[in-house]
Amino acid sequence: MTIAVHHMDRSPSQPSPNSVNVETCPMFRSISEVKRELKKLVRLAAQDEEDCSTEVYDEICDKAQVLKKYKCRKPQPAAPSKSRSFSDQLDSIPVPDCFQCPISADLMRDPVILASGQTYDRASIQAWLDAGHRTCPKTQEFLPNLTLTPNYLVRTMIEQWCRWQGLQLECPLRNPNPNANEKGSEGMTPQDRAYLSSLVAKLSGERQSQRREAARELRALTRKKSLYRAHLAQEGNAIPALIPLLLSPDLETQEHAVTTLLNLSILDTNKKLIVEEGVLQPILEVLRNGSMPARENAAAALFSLSALEDNKIAIGASGAIPALVELLRDGSRRGKTDAASAIFNLCVSQGNRGKCVRAGVVPVLLKLMKNVEEEGMSMADEALAILAFIAGNEEGAAAIRNAGALPLLIQFIKHSSDRNKENAVVIIFALCSRYSAYYKEVKSAEEGDGYVALLDLSISGTSRARRKAYALLEQMNKHVSV
Repeated sequence: MTIAVHHMDRSPSQPSPNSVNVETCPMFRSISEVKRELKKLVRLAAQDEEDCSTEVYDEICDKAQVLKKYKCRKPQPAAPSKSRSFSDQLDSIPVPDCFQCPISADLMRDPVILASGQTYDRASIQAWLDAGHRTCPKTQEFLPNLTLTPNYLVRTMIEQWCRWQGLQLECPLRNPNPNANEKGSEGMTPQDRAYLSSLVAKLSGERQSQRREAARELRALTRKKSLYRAHLAQEGNAIPALIPLLLSPDLETQEHAVTTLLNLSILDTNKKLIVEEGVLQPILEVLRNGSMPARENAAAALFSLSALEDNKIAIGASGAIPALVELLRDGSRRGKTDAASAIFNLCVSQGNRGKCVRAGVVPVLLKLMKNVEEEGMSMADEALAILAFIAGNEEGAAAIRNAGALPLLIQFIKHSSDRNKENAVVIIFALCSRYSAYYKEVKSAEEGDGYVALLDLSISGTSRARRKAYALLEQMNKHVSV
């Protein structure tokens, strides 16, 4: 299927005429350096509790050096023009590709991250989603949720770049409250309010067909209109009217209801409200016993709701984790993806990691890693990322070791992406830290290939992977006699 998006399919070998060479330009080389270091800090804080403080300190020192060098060679900004608009000024300056929205090819004013990991300008990607699309415009992968997360790093870089270019901003690029225009009923017509109220009333109607059609219509409306999501959840009393339909014997009604709640949860200000209304147990019922499309969307809803830390704890306490693991094991391709995304998010909270292990997630994840041809590499990526969380838990480390995961982890270190190699060595490092005898197993794994793979990773891996591999090799030489 061809998607008509301006400049979306530009090959890396065919740079934009307005592009700036990031590798040769001192200004952007240092910015790129800072960006990579900040991403590592985020992953360290989430996954590596035991040696986080030392590594974070090292990363901060590295970034400080980069910024110091950068400051010394920062160009003097040109005097801002007071007679020309921001758009006119921008027309005469080459905009780096990394600051352009992949959809509009314009400078991003409010960069946000889609569930696929791609960054877009909020206005452009919201229009794409409001048109009913559930795929990423750039990668075309299906989106497990429609959440838009502000990309504060890119936003700050753009603002700084504008200042260095002498661009006079008519208003700040930063939007301190991206959901401000979605709160309340502002912008809605009386006819809109009346129609939505009539649909909510029909959700409690006497006839099953009436409830089904109302839920179907609300599902369509909340998918397309962010303004409706705010009104229905915060003023339209739709959430308490939808919850009973999650227990409906009519599976189609149930599917429409859970998908409408998924759509409502896209808006950050609704996430807490939805959980407080008591939605978790009814959603869990759908996750266990609904049709496969309903189970998929129930898992996606839990993923979306778990963006809030308090919700992570509440979802973990609700008993949802065993049902998510079951869907991860036996569900459709999309169901497995939704379940993996939800489990990953829940594992950010340490209290949920042991619950995942007790629910039997480790053998399920290892099976996904083994069956790459059948399940797809993206599922293996998710499985490794979840295992990297779980390996830091005592129960998780024991389960991974007892499952005999080492040969598989070595294979991923030898023949996979940088991200997977990093997660694999993090898992091995966690196991060796708990079990000194594991050093010997690693050194002799795959007839010595394990040692060679770590040696290669200590030279050619990511910064974090190199540190872990080097530490493993150093400790291995102490614990294992030649």
